[in-house]
Amino acid sequence: MKKFLFVCGGTGGHIFPAVAIAESLKKMGVTQITFAGRKDSMEERLVAKNWPYEYISAVPLHRGPFLKNLALPFNLTKSLIRAKSVVKKVAPDVVIATGGYVSLPIVLAAGSMGIPVYLQEQNAVAGIANKVGARYAKTVFVTSEEAMKGFPIEKTRILGNPIRDLPSADSLARPVEFREGRKAVFIVGGSQGAAGINNKIEESIGRIAAHEDISVVWQVGAKNVDDINNRLGILPNVAVRGFLDNIYAYMKHADLIISRAGASGLAEILAFGKPSILLPYPHATANHQEHNARVVEKAGAALVELDDEPNDLWNKVEALLYDPERLEKMGEAAKTLGMPDAADQIAKIILDMERT
Repeated sequence: MKKFLFVCGGTGGHIFPAVAIAESLKKMGVTQITFAGRKDSMEERLVAKNWPYEYISAVPLHRGPFLKNLALPFNLTKSLIRAKSVVKKVAPDVVIATGGYVSLPIVLAAGSMGIPVYLQEQNAVAGIANKVGARYAKTVFVTSEEAMKGFPIEKTRILGNPIRDLPSADSLARPVEFREGRKAVFIVGGSQGAAGINNKIEESIGRIAAHEDISVVWQVGAKNVDDINNRLGILPNVAVRGFLDNIYAYMKHADLIISRAGASGLAEILAFGKPSILLPYPHATANHQEHNARVVEKAGAALVELDDEPNDLWNKVEALLYDPERLEKMGEAAKTLGMPDAADQIAKIILDMERT
């Protein structure tokens, strides 16, 4: 059986797809899987406890002033030397990279050594690391036709964004905050909260509280719970939460989800076939969250509102919740886009290609 080396890092959006593909390969009988990433990093915290892990160095390319990149050639050379030593030590038959600047040194090292490289791009706008590394890739897996524009078309395949295995529907009981017989709205601010979403919801709270037929669960971020509760007080139909461990139960039973448009979170919303209102994070690299959101909006599965646009968020919520036919069509469109088995499909394609 072949040996695989994964490289990922920088954000959870790059790490979780790599882990999902690795888990799929493991289910298919692959036993030799190693990850590479930085020391004392998010990827080490999320990966090293479950997989063999090798340390590499990596430096980001700054998109701001040119002077910040003057040391880049020197730093990249050091990173490449370290990456080559890791590749020689692990001696992988295949390298799989899921983007982010952390992945680039390993991709360049493996490519220069003739080791097959596969890339996975989560966003509608391709990242720099994957664009540069694509010259060495046998296949680049993307999530939309929009993302294909960043890569040689003959190397590119469209599949969904890899996500963790979803729990069975039977194991996801309806959360108590979603009262039976009421329409359920789940607002996902992320573990740190999302200021743009939180502000728009807080501005609309009077109208939200007036709806006795709607139950709202609002994940505001752990650091924001006390402040928001102190300002708003107790609202009978709004549950303010800091962070939810069983987030899939809330996604499963929501009639409508309000969220940012990061690739991993968006893939989970689509995998559950849920209509959504998306508020892209405005400072994401290359504005990729808005591009992600627009792809879903174009398919008819979501509405989009930007942080700096006039607050029309709750008008959109009401328009959807009280139009069940439209809500159902958006859910069907989401199911069409969602591919909960994307990790399995990618793993199978790679194994098949490496057998030939």
